[in-house]
Amino acid sequence: METLSPLTILQPTQFDAATELLCAAFADDPLFNYLVPADVGDRPGLMTYLFRMLLLCGSGGQIYSLLSDDAQTLKGVGIWMPPGQTVDLVDLLLAGLYELPFRLPLHYLPRWQAALALDREHHQAMPMPHWYLMLLAVSPRFQRQGVGHQLMQPGLEGSDRTGSPCYVETSTEDAVRFYQRHGFEIVKTGPFAEQAPPFWTLRRG
Repeated sequence: METLSPLTILQPTQFDAATELLCAAFADDPLFNYLVPADVGDRPGLMTYLFRMLLLCGSGGQIYSLLSDDAQTLKGVGIWMPPGQTVDLVDLLLAGLYELPFRLPLHYLPRWQAALALDREHHQAMPMPHWYLMLLAVSPRFQRQGVGHQLMQPGLEGSDRTGSPCYVETSTEDAVRFYQRHGFEIVKTGPFAEQAPPFWTLRRG
């Protein structure tokens, strides 16, 4: 495994590059394929809007990035929300979620209602202060090179330092195995709605 550059805090001027990375990294993600199916008009534009919105919301925590050695290419992005920091429906609306009913076919909106309700389950499962891995993405070009592992470290080290647990959600078995290698244990599994993909919540500590 190659030696990686130090993590840096993602700057707003890098949001376009980060959004492009997120679109590529989650192109085949079961959850996003469920929320924004392939038959949605201008799906690439809608995905760009959604990931930009998540980056804006994540600015309330810490958005970590890993750049190539020449600092020209973004390898990965991770959003850690430290204890006391949350992203709720109001934050999402302020970041642009209010546009969704005008950009998505109405018959798909119930899928989003079910997904947004997962936030309630999150807080029921983790009522104590905790570190929340809101988003982790590695460019397809740089996967399996230790990028994801390095992006995990701020939250894991913060958790070990403060004694607060970590929490993450995912919709892929590969990600479950990745998180388990980092000490996470499954809290709950199963589809969160009819026709929804499998979904896992995991906790460390």
